[in-house]
Amino acid sequence: MHIFPHTGAIMQIYFSSLQAICQQTTQLDLAQCAHCQRSRQLVSHGFIRKKRVGAAPEAVGKRVFCSNRNQRTGCGRTMQLYLDATVRYLHHGGATVVAFVLSLMAGMNIETAYTSITGAGTARNAYRWLARLSAQLTCYRSLSHRAPLQEAGALATPSRSLRRSTLMTTFEALLQRFVQPLCATYQQQLQRPLL
Repeated sequence: MHIFPHTGAIMQIYFSSLQAICQQTTQLDLAQCAHCQRSRQLVSHGFIRKKRVGAAPEAVGKRVFCSNRNQRTGCGRTMQLYLDATVRYLHHGGATVVAFVLSLMAGMNIETAYTSITGAGTARNAYRWLARLSAQLTCYRSLSHRAPLQEAGALATPSRSLRRSTLMTTFEALLQRFVQPLCATYQQQLQRPLL
């Protein structure tokens, strides 16, 4: 989410469709750059594509460039506008990450959950996903006025850590607050990344 200090306006970065992103990029004249706050400098700068397993690269967003070319006075930095189901820096979409967490909540072990959901041969990235999800616990839990820490402690077993149990109960609260698909709804409503 980009907050503009001078105006307090928030530029939307997650959209429900590519058509909505394209429409936004045709109306950039009055939009301000999130970095330098200049208006009338933003130009559409092409699609963001992600490689999908066994498929051609797919458009998942667009770049917006604060132009410092052709007599423009922008800062030269870019911003990215994404589909709300996209998780930045991951090859897999948000639905895959949520399905992984739901599998863990259903009692699957980490390796089985990750390999069955992603089709990967190993689960080495599963631990990276869990670390990134755990790093966001404060953000997730700040959305709820009640903190289910006691429930998490009760769910902790010798095979499940307290941190993982806390993540599971936190996701239960997120599922109650946001409708499925969780990642897309979370990112669209809050305009901040799930991971």
